Amino acid sequence: MAAARTLFAERGYHETTVEDITRASGVAKGTFYLYFQEKREIFLAIIRELLDSIKAIGSAVAELRPGDDPLAFLTRTEAAALRLMDIFQDNRALARLAYRESMGMDAGLEKMIREFYRETAEIEANNIRSAQRVGLLRDCDPLLTAYAHIGMVERVLLTMLESPELFPEPRDVIRQMMRLAYQGLRADGAPSLF
Repeated sequence: MAAARTLFAERGYHETTVEDITRASGVAKGTFYLYFQEKREIFLAIIRELLDSIKAIGSAVAELRPGDDPLAFLTRTEAAALRLMDIFQDNRALARLAYRESMGMDAGLEKMIREFYRETAEIEANNIRSAQRVGLLRDCDPLLTAYAHIGMVERVLLTMLESPELFPEPRDVIRQMMRLAYQGLRADGAPSLF
């Protein structure tokens, strides 16, 4: 898996062969076929591993209970966002493959990506509901807000991979996105828009 991960990241899916993977990992082709029927299977396993690590980060924010310090939610959210940024940076090429090149490439992969978005949105919606219960966030549709957060974070992180010079340092990017996600764009003291 490590050899395949490196090769897919360097060459892309189509340019990597089973022979390349077995040569890089120092095993015979027959050994490869003991674990995977085809190149597609190992590729899907690698992408699933990446997506699962991203979902696990969202789950780490955890639920707030009445009496908990609401700022703990923001602290855990910031820590999770920094870990997410690290995953994107450490897996730059795989993130590109998973998010950009995968759509239209394989029906199974497309289904996995759609399920990933649905599951990730539900994790974030649960985080939002938790923050609403303790009065940290106003009343809003948690699932709609979750998809909006996901879109914002994904677009910023993917753009940072391509053009990091456009953005401030990572911690500042995270704090600005959190402020936008949880406070919006309205200036302090400005009249309410709604």
